[in-house]
Amino acid sequence: MPEIRQLLLCTAAIFFCAGLSAQRCSCTKNLDFTINKVEHNYAGFRDKVTTETRASYQAHTDSFRIKAAASTSDTACRRVLYSWLRWFKDGHISMRPYGSSQMVTETLPPFACTELDSQTMLLTLPSMSNVYKTLVDSMLRANDAILRSKPFFIIDCRNNGGGSDNTWASIKPYLVTQAVVTDGRQYWASEDNAQFLLDMAGKKETNKKNRKYLKSIAAEMKKHPGTFIGTMDARRERTNVPLPNPHKVVVLVNKFSASSTENLVLWARQSKKVTIMGSQTAGVADYGNLSVAVGPCRDWELWLPMMRSNRVADGRGIDNVGLQPDIQPEGQESTWVEYARKWMKL
Repeated sequence: MPEIRQLLLCTAAIFFCAGLSAQRCSCTKNLDFTINKVEHNYAGFRDKVTTETRASYQAHTDSFRIKAAASTSDTACRRVLYSWLRWFKDGHISMRPYGSSQMVTETLPPFACTELDSQTMLLTLPSMSNVYKTLVDSMLRANDAILRSKPFFIIDCRNNGGGSDNTWASIKPYLVTQAVVTDGRQYWASEDNAQFLLDMAGKKETNKKNRKYLKSIAAEMKKHPGTFIGTMDARRERTNVPLPNPHKVVVLVNKFSASSTENLVLWARQSKKVTIMGSQTAGVADYGNLSVAVGPCRDWELWLPMMRSNRVADGRGIDNVGLQPDIQPEGQESTWVEYARKWMKL
């Protein structure tokens, strides 16, 4: 799924600059479209708009209907829409230029698996985007022997806004020490969400296993619209025999570590080998698996989470809170890798 770094507030500034022309599409129409899609498709809507908050939501929406009616340019309208969406305080909700869902990143982030010293390996993961899964898997395969020979392993996930849990799945064997529990997740069933999953299943790059899974979720959505589908039960993962090395692992995070990177933290910190080091994470992981809806004039896209982690129902949500590290390093962030390297040898 798309990574959160591409949808944080910086996206809006670039997006708005592209629309300095006169208004081509009624802003009221755009706002009505946005409200409708959020209310029907967003997995977090019923958690955010409750008996206690409905009056606030309605007042917020009414005020933005007035602003939309007064909007005279595409730029002004997009600001209205974007500001309306911010009420939900969900970093996974975004507006993006039309065609963003088809864009491929041309500049490769600085992935690396390097030897810091005779005892320590460093894996740098700047993104969890699914397009990099093959790269991450190949790096780990190429360095498997040396990773198994060294006692210390640092995984640098700072500034990693997330993407897909599949991207970091091949790291698990180096971290695990016992069975790991993963929170359950449920999908909000709507006609739009079901169709989006079917469209994804129909793409040629979707493998057979994922195609079958997407179709099964879509079928359940069609049977039970307006409900959450899936299990509330946590999943206990089977594990292999723990590797002797590495026997001490540090995962580095900061305030920009989000989404599936936070899922990595939640998974990894259950290992007796792992220490989470850095600063508090972004807090953008309770709602995910984004669907895409194209705006009325086909000039922008609305990205909405259709999945909810069962952390929310259990009162353990991390959105707008983040995850605290086990250790906060001393000194400037630029020195954290060296701090971790020395700390592991104490």
